[in-house]
Amino acid sequence: MSEIKASKGARPVITVFLVVGVLLLAGAIALGIFFAVENSSRVQVDAAITQIVPRYNSDGDRVYDVYVNFTYNGQTYEHVELNYWNSDMNEGDVVTIYINGDDPTSVGTPKVVQIIIPCALAFFGAVFTFIGGWNIGKENKKYKGESAAKAKGTPVPCTVTSVIPDTTYVVNGRIVNNLLECVPQDKSLMATFVSRPFSAHNIVRLFSRITVYVDPDNPENYFVDLSSLTPPTPEEQLEIEKMFQPAGQVDIPAEGSGGTQDN
Repeated sequence: MSEIKASKGARPVITVFLVVGVLLLAGAIALGIFFAVENSSRVQVDAAITQIVPRYNSDGDRVYDVYVNFTYNGQTYEHVELNYWNSDMNEGDVVTIYINGDDPTSVGTPKVVQIIIPCALAFFGAVFTFIGGWNIGKENKKYKGESAAKAKGTPVPCTVTSVIPDTTYVVNGRIVNNLLECVPQDKSLMATFVSRPFSAHNIVRLFSRITVYVDPDNPENYFVDLSSLTPPTPEEQLEIEKMFQPAGQVDIPAEGSGGTQDN
């Protein structure tokens, strides 16, 4: 049996969650600062919607261009295009807009958008950061415990009792890793140990022998040494096959194996 090595499992995905969360939070902060700076040079005025023109964009989606008239510092500005539209707008409505005092035809982003977008980015950023950070913290704690067990732990001979799919990491709908469960060969030790994920391409036989290192100061910390995995002996394999043999089935001795015949 070739040596089995632990895989990284879902750790790369968890790291991506954390990075995306941090980037979203940074984006929310940057956007909030941008809007704050933009507002410092904006002036609030009331404008009348004079025309709403429907058209199709390059993606074939129906969009609307909105034009308004307003007066600022005694001067009237006509047919100024807004950079946004919503379904509540109608021709003849009066809306509040924010213009650049030095360039009145430059209309700023609506206040509601300035609030919603940074808040949405901050919310999703916080969720992603929490999920990624919490799981990485849990993984690091487990790695630290495994390292302590590997360094000073007591070796415990164990037997593999089951191989289960690692459902925490799925690629294109396919489970790519497995976990193995094992129990001490010393029946007086009541424990079940679970290994790190390893490639599902590796074949692990039930009742294989494996060594687990247990931290004597904290038995919850242990290290399942996948490199120590040893398949069952022929005698053990025979016992396994008998365990899974259908009820009522009788092994028939092979010809010449010593069976008796009637004359």
